[in-house]
Amino acid sequence: MEFNIVGYPIANKIYFMRIKLFWLFFVLTGPVLVAQDIKEYKGKITQQYSLNASTVIINEQNRKPLSLAQYDRLNKDSPGTYRLVPQFNRFGKVDHFLMVNRKGEAGSFILFEEDLMPEVGEELPAFEMLGLDGKVYKSESLRGQYILLGFWVRFEKPLYTLASTRVISDFIGEQARKGVHVVSLGTTLNTREECLKAIPKRNCGFVPVPQSYGFNHRYHIGETPYFILIDKHGKVLARAAHTEFEKIAEVKLK
Repeated sequence: MEFNIVGYPIANKIYFMRIKLFWLFFVLTGPVLVAQDIKEYKGKITQQYSLNASTVIINEQNRKPLSLAQYDRLNKDSPGTYRLVPQFNRFGKVDHFLMVNRKGEAGSFILFEEDLMPEVGEELPAFEMLGLDGKVYKSESLRGQYILLGFWVRFEKPLYTLASTRVISDFIGEQARKGVHVVSLGTTLNTREECLKAIPKRNCGFVPVPQSYGFNHRYHIGETPYFILIDKHGKVLARAAHTEFEKIAEVKLK
């Protein structure tokens, strides 16, 4: 038996290139994304995780594993009592799910804390990303180079478009003409196969990192697409949502 945790439509209108994600409720039927500052586009955004008989689920209370069938029975016996929280490995991929008892919670689960996002001037916590190109990108190994991290949900409309990637490729191209190399990476929920279909042959300005949405969680990125520019010492040089990409583009790199 296979289940999907799927995000529901979050609003009737979604801002064309910017969406703020605040709350996410994990239950078997799916996480619900609630958006703020939404306008100008009809559509939806989803997060999807597939659960099957091989899915690893750990009971938070006793740290013991349980099967999907056992979790399903608990959910049927006590609807709304438990939720599944994805736990990510070093590559940002889902490693297992933690079953959490909702009893005593205030009724909402805060997924992204904007105050906990890496600040300008702070060292970005270490990362290790497996790119669509087959290369492993380790932050420690990239010291001495500029890094542009783009945080996406999925490479699909309305957020992933020619216009949304052109600002990235233009920025990377401009830096290259100045003799400045920028390592550009983009996180996503998409699988490798989905990335190969979604990413066009034209230059999108970054190397996609399949199934790496865990980094959005780790760095508390609450907007998508969102970008963080890292200097040669591993510190945050600038950060901005797509609609404010000029904050990154105006930084002088040398």
